[in-house]
Amino acid sequence: MRLACRHTAALLVMVMVFAVLGCERRPLLDPNFTTELQVVIDAEGMRNVTCDIYNPKIQPQPTNPEMLRVLFYEPGENRIAGESYISSVSTDSQGRHVVSGRVGIMPGNYEMVVYNFDTPSTIIRNDYSHHTIEAYTSSVSEALASRFNTRANEPLDIRHQPDLVWVATDAAKSIPWHDELYTIRTTATPVTETFYLQVKVEGLEWVSSAQAILTGMAGSNMLGSRQRVDVPETAIYFSLQKSDDKGSAVLCSVFNTFGHIDHSNNELWVSFNINTVDGRVENRDFNISKLFESPECKEHNWLLLDEVITIDKPSTPPTAGGGFKPETEDWKEEHFDMEL
Repeated sequence: MRLACRHTAALLVMVMVFAVLGCERRPLLDPNFTTELQVVIDAEGMRNVTCDIYNPKIQPQPTNPEMLRVLFYEPGENRIAGESYISSVSTDSQGRHVVSGRVGIMPGNYEMVVYNFDTPSTIIRNDYSHHTIEAYTSSVSEALASRFNTRANEPLDIRHQPDLVWVATDAAKSIPWHDELYTIRTTATPVTETFYLQVKVEGLEWVSSAQAILTGMAGSNMLGSRQRVDVPETAIYFSLQKSDDKGSAVLCSVFNTFGHIDHSNNELWVSFNINTVDGRVENRDFNISKLFESPECKEHNWLLLDEVITIDKPSTPPTAGGGFKPETEDWKEEHFDMEL
């Protein structure tokens, strides 16, 4: 009996030894299946951003995103197969901005969408599949919308302008079986368009702040197919800056859209909301349907209005401060007793 117990104990010890020797710690993803994604940010030829700059006094938008979201989908399925965020920034031999990083995905066939994650004004919805993921912006508040006149037959959907949205997509990305690091190289280009708009102003010194809306704009973009969504038609809200054009005072802006609707059912209008230094509010509306057919717009995305807005001199002295030139008073020292 004792001999049998000894043999049993010895057998258990041997099993435990072999079990320990046979163990191998592995990460959740086998290192043999590690994949690296390198995304080149192609900013060449972006009107009013990297080329076709009408007004060099306007600060250009940054074109180098620092974080990208990577989505892999099962082909034809409404299911995310893998999701990663990459943020390693470098520059390639051609001086282009590159964002890279390791992604956790098994070998197989996928639908892939990559887009920049640093977009505070742009919202992503329906990201569960390649054909439904959509980028859009929210509507402005009712109080903000009420400042503008609308010319459409139906209530106008006024939305914030989008950020620059960079997208790389592949509807048939194949990741083979591999023993060493496998690298995917792709290029991201914007799905947004950038315009420059200006209007001449007499009495610009009496303007404290100004905003505008522009009708006839697409409301969103389907990132998987890179197709803009034209229905419903929207208006884009943006702020204006003070500047000059060859000595003429202007209000102007560089703004982004998901695209201009070429064959809008409504006439295209720009509506200005201008606040003066003495508290007045001036509204001006212009039909710019023909302006979109001008060579300046077709070739450069420049919307250069011929009209002139006149702002009268205040009848009473304006108060200090304003939207364009904020001022603060010096600190004042006060002494007083407090009863406890």
